[in-house]
Amino acid sequence: MTNGTVVRSMVLPNGYIIALDDGMISWRPSSGRRTNYRLQYPAAVLLGMVGPTGSCESVVIGDTRGNVIRLSLPRLDLLDACETSGSVIRSICRVSNSSDRLLVGDDSGHVWLIGRDVPNNFLLLFKHDECITSIRTQDNEITIQSGWSKYHYDWEGVMKSNYDRNELFYQKKIERTNRRARLLERKGNNSGLVAMLDLPMIS
Repeated sequence: MTNGTVVRSMVLPNGYIIALDDGMISWRPSSGRRTNYRLQYPAAVLLGMVGPTGSCESVVIGDTRGNVIRLSLPRLDLLDACETSGSVIRSICRVSNSSDRLLVGDDSGHVWLIGRDVPNNFLLLFKHDECITSIRTQDNEITIQSGWSKYHYDWEGVMKSNYDRNELFYQKKIERTNRRARLLERKGNNSGLVAMLDLPMIS
């Protein structure tokens, strides 16, 4: 019996998987016995892998120390494991539905290609400037989400386009600062209206 805190979970048609903060991975079927597997470090992200049968046949786990581990379902046998940069794995996606290759993004902005047919089983494709919170691939492009901002790269690591929401937030900050400065000019430092500008505004 484990008493850890659930940090990640994934619901499947015939059961669910939970990851605990002590590194335990537990498969809990709708009927039948539970199966457990303990990782060295806690999981940070889970990805279910659908097999030729159309059902989820394995789970890929990215942990807090840059390891990517693949376990079979429902037995949780170790299938593959590799170590990347040591940063927290933040996002994993499958390159295609017919491929076992994975794209992995971590807390330091590294983008890795992982697979048995990849040299040394993993390859650093390129490095993004920020933490990667989401990663996916479509039409020969890699789409990276960093917080509110979205970036499109090719497979050589060249940025094709981006939508940086941080610029919008920065512009709003400048506008608030300018409004406050104008009010200070007109009303003086003792005006109650000046203090109101320090309150959050929704626009």
